[in-house]
Amino acid sequence: MSITASNFYEKGVLINVRAGGYRGRKKLPKEKLGELPPEIVRGVHDLFDKEFKTLLSNIRSFDGTSRDVVKNQSVPFPIEGIYFINSSRMVAILDILEGRKESRQALIQEAVDNYEGAITIFAEKYPEFYAMAKSKYPSKEEFEKRFYFDYNLIKISSPNQDDPFMTAEMYRSEMNKFRQTIDEMKNEVLSTIASTLLEATKRLTDQCTEGKPNQRTLDNLNKFLKQVDDVYSDFIDRDDLKSAIANVRASILGVDAESLRSQEDFKKEFKKSISSAADCIKALPDVKLKRSIEF
Repeated sequence: MSITASNFYEKGVLINVRAGGYRGRKKLPKEKLGELPPEIVRGVHDLFDKEFKTLLSNIRSFDGTSRDVVKNQSVPFPIEGIYFINSSRMVAILDILEGRKESRQALIQEAVDNYEGAITIFAEKYPEFYAMAKSKYPSKEEFEKRFYFDYNLIKISSPNQDDPFMTAEMYRSEMNKFRQTIDEMKNEVLSTIASTLLEATKRLTDQCTEGKPNQRTLDNLNKFLKQVDDVYSDFIDRDDLKSAIANVRASILGVDAESLRSQEDFKKEFKKSISSAADCIKALPDVKLKRSIEF
């Protein structure tokens, strides 16, 4: 059964992931910008040299990967930074996030241990820029506090007709808004699936035309189809989309790139099949294509 306004919170939970850090930058004084128009030009300079900036970059990259753990296994809620996780995957995702905290802390500790020395190095290498920025450096303790990571499981309440302060008209209005929110999520899923499958099938068709079928493309497509089953399936309530997904799945079942490269007849038949699957995706009505998931 697909997700509806009535069973939304039976099917899963909303999560918001927050992470903070320190980029180590400062605005350049206006006089340093010369005649450049300040209304369209912004100038900054770093507060550390390349080696310490790498430590800060490592933390940002780690946080980005943590966010991807959620993004890649969830459906975006129509509020920025909030995602819907299927109940069956919630524990596994939270375990991954919790497990990453220790590794993250080790990266932060490395930056904290080198912080004061990094300021000294910068002052020696770039005395002019240090002089402009020396009052902007936080203390070591304040620097460490800039790095936070947490997540919240939240519930944005659906309308409750038993609420004594809610009139029947208010209930109908709020319920319609909640249904629209879920419809927006379903449209986002439809767009993501159609765009990603269309790009993948086109890439495979092009590879067959050029005589260079790629196993990685097939593997990534199989991986995405599993993601459709694990993450998106509860948001799919259109039979035409289900049929299009099934056509793609059937087209690549048991297919490997080596066989396509070595058997010309097999490659021609596969190209015909995958092209037909792509046509089914293109024929889906009312689909707003977007940038697909990266292959």
